Amino acid sequence: MSQPELSIVIPFLNEEQVLPLLRERLEKIRNWPATWELLFVSDGSTDGSTEFIEAWAQQDASVKLVVLARNFGHQNAVSAGLCYASGSCVGIMDADLQDEPEVLLEMYHLLLSEKVDVVYGIRSNRRETKGKRLLYLLFYRLYFFLADSPVQMDSGDFCVMSRRAVQLLLSLPEKLRFVRGLRAWLGLPERSFPISRPARAAGNSQYSLRKLTKLAFSGLTSFSTRPLRLGLVFGSFLCLGAVGAALIYVGIALFTDVHVTAPGFSTLLIVLLFSNGLIFLYLGILGEYLGQMFMEVKARPSFIVERTMNVEESAKIDEPD
Repeated sequence: MSQPELSIVIPFLNEEQVLPLLRERLEKIRNWPATWELLFVSDGSTDGSTEFIEAWAQQDASVKLVVLARNFGHQNAVSAGLCYASGSCVGIMDADLQDEPEVLLEMYHLLLSEKVDVVYGIRSNRRETKGKRLLYLLFYRLYFFLADSPVQMDSGDFCVMSRRAVQLLLSLPEKLRFVRGLRAWLGLPERSFPISRPARAAGNSQYSLRKLTKLAFSGLTSFSTRPLRLGLVFGSFLCLGAVGAALIYVGIALFTDVHVTAPGFSTLLIVLLFSNGLIFLYLGILGEYLGQMFMEVKARPSFIVERTMNVEESAKIDEPD
């Protein structure tokens, strides 16, 4: 079988309501000049999503399916799709139509015309709840400030990559994958593409607040050691403040007639609570890094594939050891 010019990796989790709409949108642009394959990754779906793709794949050999044994998380599902993608270029998009397939094709043409390795979407606006928009805003600003190799502000996994970029990405040994961070870390020639991110076409988001928080911590601890230095900074300020206060107290006691009384109980309590709060905050940061190290040293695979459909095993790139 000849190599397709573009593989489109589409991870999904319980998207039964939106997949028929996605198929309709993809079928409308099916007659464009380049050859493609649609590589769907079922990340532990428990509704009829997997069965819908299986029925579609029986009718169309260019529709391929990778079924994971359970829910391994969006980032690992993307990595599984990249391992099985065989195209000269590879696109990544969500199944909920917030990443529009027509826009992905524009990004693909830009990648070819600019001769770069990565074209990624930059979200100019989000049609989501105010709470989610605020969380995304805070995360990207904090990540951009702390990360040693920050991703572009307001970018995501929605992108098109060259075969070279995909192979380099898969060669990285991390088990806890943060795809957009790894993509930026490669430092390959890239271009941004402004996009307007619409609301979900149907159904409810499978990304809960807990999952978003977990992804944020994973991204920050995987690409920055600066949080570890916060303890040193805060501790230094507290120590200097304590030494300064002690010197002032001793100076007043030795060289003046002023009678210095001890601070009130409430003041002392506030200082103790604040300093202990900083200690526990820093212990929490250390715990996040230790947790990351614990998961990495176990070297378990990032995902387990239960079965595939219309996929040639010879096309699979092995997951990094």
